[in-house]
Amino acid sequence: MSNISQDTLDVVANELSEHGLIKFGEFKLKSGLLSPFYIDLREVQSYPTALRSVTRAYAELIGDKTQDLLLAGIPEAGVPLATAVGYELGIPLVQPRKLVKDHGTKSAVEGAYNPGDHVILIDDLITKGDSKIEAIEQVSLAGLVVDKFLVLIDREQGGIELLKQEKNCQVIAAFTITELVDTLKQSSKISDEQYQTIISFIQNN
Repeated sequence: MSNISQDTLDVVANELSEHGLIKFGEFKLKSGLLSPFYIDLREVQSYPTALRSVTRAYAELIGDKTQDLLLAGIPEAGVPLATAVGYELGIPLVQPRKLVKDHGTKSAVEGAYNPGDHVILIDDLITKGDSKIEAIEQVSLAGLVVDKFLVLIDREQGGIELLKQEKNCQVIAAFTITELVDTLKQSSKISDEQYQTIISFIQNN
């Protein structure tokens, strides 16, 4: 696990479960793969206690290294997360645009920054990593230097390794999906059958 505390992991896991932000069943992923679980952090902003716990997890990942850094949330799910973390730690924010307009400044990244400034990218989770590569390229073309990429959950499907290989980018997850479901099982939030189904999916994908 990363350097977040076990207490934070326990609280985050409980909040995700309590508010239905982790769902169990059969869900088609962007890749076309059918997954027995789905994590929907786009809704976390609707639950203040959940958002607070998730913000704490990201803040622990960042630690005290806040000097001369910017934060950027990846649209859509990463935007409210980065905003909450930025306000919590007092770190300035910039914002990659999901769609670059053909009028106005035509900027791909909004906010006050200079070429060469370092930025920490924030998103909800990482699966295969393809969309993360696009985000890195977008902010790099704007002249920013990616310091690291933070996600709450690593789905353990090769994304972290891909970004390291393709972009030499350090990706840090607060915890893996295995650690999350281990915690949920220990607190009886999921059944033995759900646990085994998820673990089997992770091991085979």
